Amino acid sequence: MDYETRKGLIEQVEALRPGRKMICFFNFDRLSEPAVPLGLDTAFNADTKAALFRVLKETGSSKIDICLYTRGGDVNGVWPLVSIVREFDPDFEVLVPFRCHSAGSLLALGAKKIVLTAMAELSPIDPSTGNQFNPLDPARSTSRLAISVEDVRAFRSFILDQFQIDPANELEALRQNVGPYLGRLAHEVHPLALGNVYRVHQQIQQLAKKLLLLHPIPNRREDQIIEALTTRFWSHLHMVNRYEARDILGAEHVDFASDELAGALDVLLRSYEDTFELRRPFFLSAFMGDETSKKVRFIGGVLESTAWGYLHETQAVLGQSSALPPEVQIQLPPGQPMPLIRGLPRSFHVEVLSRGWAHNKAQQGFDK
Repeated sequence: MDYETRKGLIEQVEALRPGRKMICFFNFDRLSEPAVPLGLDTAFNADTKAALFRVLKETGSSKIDICLYTRGGDVNGVWPLVSIVREFDPDFEVLVPFRCHSAGSLLALGAKKIVLTAMAELSPIDPSTGNQFNPLDPARSTSRLAISVEDVRAFRSFILDQFQIDPANELEALRQNVGPYLGRLAHEVHPLALGNVYRVHQQIQQLAKKLLLLHPIPNRREDQIIEALTTRFWSHLHMVNRYEARDILGAEHVDFASDELAGALDVLLRSYEDTFELRRPFFLSAFMGDETSKKVRFIGGVLESTAWGYLHETQAVLGQSSALPPEVQIQLPPGQPMPLIRGLPRSFHVEVLSRGWAHNKAQQGFDK
């Protein structure tokens, strides 16, 4: 199904929302085996802003629906994207046919309404942080572990709970019993990484409240909403269903999609899933066959309306070779790659040639 065909599906949704125009913002999440950075998926990111602005401008409407699908990403991208949508429609609404996690849930807080289908998922908004001071990943010495903000807070709460200490009244007990454990934490995790955790925690609290206050609702307690979305479920992987979302955010902020609208959104969702094979893992060995090098084009996301479209395109060269056991050595001429040897495991590498949002005239999946 190409871009022109999907326009008809978008129009079917718009017909159920009279006077409104819909923009589909999908970060794809296709898996690859083995897992390597291919461009089959994209994370929520501020680099979408320019493409989003162009789609909004070409769509030319003052009533905007954002149909959002994302597993999350950089929370620093939320405010720029909300701001640019509000330049066209301060009362924009978000339609969620399925996944709208983490940074996507934050963006939805900035909408006047969040319209959820039965399959829709929001998620907690507690972030994980990463910088050059985070601990090294034992499994991959070249990368660093992400630190969950709520994990650090939970560690402190666990210690207080185990010693049954009230931090407001037992200062000396706090010093004697909790001090060594907090010292151990600072020994294992660089203090600047912990400082970054605190800064991001404060940022999320401030950003979430700022987004909620874009559409004030009488008697709504923003602080309670933020606490629920950061600590209530004890896991960032908890998927918030539409009943939980309405319980937290209130009926003024959350609508349930009608059966007809939910059906139209599901057909549109399945068109993306089928066209870009999102539910079929990409197996590198099957794709490469016996070739040692292959040039490919992958699509990791779309941003489109009936008027204009962008795709997130990655051009790359995939390579594969046999992975020799440590005790085996083969002499090769200079510059010649390791050949494929039947029976030995394979190793893969990716050389990215280009990556980014590009204007879409006839959107297609990867080159076969």
